[in-house]
Amino acid sequence: MSTPIVSAGAGPQTGETSSYVAAEGGPFGIKGLAWAIFEGARNPYYNLIVIYIFAPYFASVLAGGGAEALSLSGLTITIAGIVTALTAPFLGVIADKAGQRKPPLVFFIGLLALCSFALWWARPEGPLTMWPTMAVLAIAYCCYGYSEVLHNAMLPSAGRPGALPFISGLGLATGNLLSVGILFFFLFGLLLPGSGLPFAADDQLIALDRETNEPQRFAGPFVAVWMILLVIPFFMFMPDGAPGGLTWKRAASDVFLGESVEGNKRQSIFQRAGVFWDYLKGLFKEHPQTMRFLIARTIYADAMSALLTLGAVFASTFLGWSGVEILFFGITGVLFGAIGGFVGGFLDRHLGPKMALVWEISILVVLLLAQLSITPDSLLFGLIPSGEPVWNSPFFDTLSDITYFLFVIPTAIAVVASISSSRYMLVHIAPRERIGEFFGLYAIAGTVTVWMGPGIVSLLTWLTGNQRIGMGGIGFMFLIGLIVLWKVQAPKHADETR
Repeated sequence: MSTPIVSAGAGPQTGETSSYVAAEGGPFGIKGLAWAIFEGARNPYYNLIVIYIFAPYFASVLAGGGAEALSLSGLTITIAGIVTALTAPFLGVIADKAGQRKPPLVFFIGLLALCSFALWWARPEGPLTMWPTMAVLAIAYCCYGYSEVLHNAMLPSAGRPGALPFISGLGLATGNLLSVGILFFFLFGLLLPGSGLPFAADDQLIALDRETNEPQRFAGPFVAVWMILLVIPFFMFMPDGAPGGLTWKRAASDVFLGESVEGNKRQSIFQRAGVFWDYLKGLFKEHPQTMRFLIARTIYADAMSALLTLGAVFASTFLGWSGVEILFFGITGVLFGAIGGFVGGFLDRHLGPKMALVWEISILVVLLLAQLSITPDSLLFGLIPSGEPVWNSPFFDTLSDITYFLFVIPTAIAVVASISSSRYMLVHIAPRERIGEFFGLYAIAGTVTVWMGPGIVSLLTWLTGNQRIGMGGIGFMFLIGLIVLWKVQAPKHADETR
């Protein structure tokens, strides 16, 4: 077919050849460890800045709190998500043509660290007021997404094919374990000291003024320094990947201006946009199973995003949890999510990535139903009274609170396991010479429709006036994703496809 707007299917078009040589080494080899430690360097940014520490500060202080603050927080991620979704596939194709992924990774990680460091100055009185802070957060979100595309595309070079599911799981486990350690540091070392609670220290480990929200703003420079130091092993020991034979400038020119064909002019970007639909149809024709999986992943990833984003909000608004309880809830989820990385690798190895995903998502549906059976006064849709305090504690004092809190453990394990299995599933069924391109599309599957899950929850809640029915929409999306996933034809083991 004609050259699409984003395609790297045939590799370089000027006589160069790509040589993808099967990598060697296991999950605890130097390359596997280097690939995994990258997630330990980058993932704390998401947990500290996007979810648990800086984001609440931005909404409550910089944006003034209330519904408008929530809208502005969502707007920041939405704009950045759309930009990432529209550009990540191009980045993936250019990476496949140029081969070398470390140079752009250095740029994106450096810019992400710079944006994170700048959050120290995010204050109502300036210099980073609300709108400039939103811009910094949006740029950082894009850099986070781009680095994920490039890092994921390097997974096949991190070890032998049979070890890839364990390396993928090790990366997620490393990111979660290090994130939970940092969250513990912020909670017990900076936020709780001096509060008078029995388990709280008298003094902060680092003297930061709570009146001006310095502990929350300190998360920015802390993550920046952490990231820069921890990516060093990755850049030292992880192979760059198969050389594509082109420079990044030439590869970008081929993608955006059209590849040079002797005797013909380059196609303009408008002409190339005209064949984009043909490109998508060509992908479905040439790689139907991979594209069907990406559709399934789009649906269940949206459900998972809504579950992660709104689960704590539901606990806060429906069960009346405090901010400290939410942070304890988050720490527990991140901690046990580390186990999920290994569980995902184990299931991938023994069941194959498709059946592993089927089990993981099915478990999430059951867990979601169990969580929605909880009210402030009862369990199992009213069958068991649970609203009275069962112990003398400032946190989680009722059976409802304790039960909902405990459900975060299997939920976090299943969520992280499914993320690991999804990533390996793409490596498992996508053509290796186009892996960067498909990871770009994979990024779209997780970002371009990220509004869908929260939108369904909001619509059902508004129509029924019932938060539990609204959250039940997440389970419906999980089931639709499962149906599409079941129709994907994928061999159980990698050696059946390579």
